[in-house]
Amino acid sequence: MPPRKREVGEITSLDVPDFTDEQWKHFQEGVDLFNSGRHWHAHESWEAAWLPMGDGTRDDAEIFLRALIQLASGLHLKQRGRSKGARSQLLKAKEKFDVCPTFFMGIDCASLRVFAEHQLHRYSDDLICLLRSAARGKMISAE
Repeated sequence: MPPRKREVGEITSLDVPDFTDEQWKHFQEGVDLFNSGRHWHAHESWEAAWLPMGDGTRDDAEIFLRALIQLASGLHLKQRGRSKGARSQLLKAKEKFDVCPTFFMGIDCASLRVFAEHQLHRYSDDLICLLRSAARGKMISAE
C-alpha cells in the first residue's frame, strides 16, 4: 500500500525523510536516470523510493518525490508526443514544487518549478532539464 498522498494545502514544512539505504539508492538512481534523459526509468526508480514511505511527519516529503515522479512522467509523455497528458503531469509537478523549499534533498526545487511552469506556457522542445545540486550548483550523481 503506498503512503498517504498529501495535499498541497496541508504542507507547511518538509523534513528529509528517514530513508532506508535501499530508498536512498533508488532516489540517487532516479537522479542519474533523469539526468541521462531516461525519464520513464527515473520515474520508476523514484516510485520505488516513494512506495515504502509511511504516514509520519517526516514522510510529508512524499509530496516532493511525487513532484519528481510527475515531472519525469510529464517529460516522458512529451517525448512521446502526448501533449495533453504531459501538461497534466507538469502542472501537478509544478503545484507540488510550489510547496517545496528552494533546495530540498540536494535538489534545486526552485529551478524545477520554473522549468515546469515554462513548459506549461511555452512547451518548448529546445529546453532540457537537469537536476542540480543545491550545494555546489553541479549535477547530482550517485558517485
